[in-house]
Amino acid sequence: MREYAFASIPILRRRSGTALRTDYRDVIRDHAATGWEFVQAISFESDAQPRLDLVFTREVRE
Repeated sequence: MREYAFASIPILRRRSGTALRTDYRDVIRDHAATGWEFVQAISFESDAQPRLDLVFTREVRE
């Protein structure tokens, strides 16, 4: 069986465009160090509070 975790990174809107508040690579490295495997990034740029959701998975240890 697998378990999943999600990490949200706020997207900042600026005149020059958009930018992530946190570097997504650091978030992926931090999760990988604790046994999580990166699966997918989902962008919610058009939401009222724009964000990038990162999806992680790992085997459940019983």
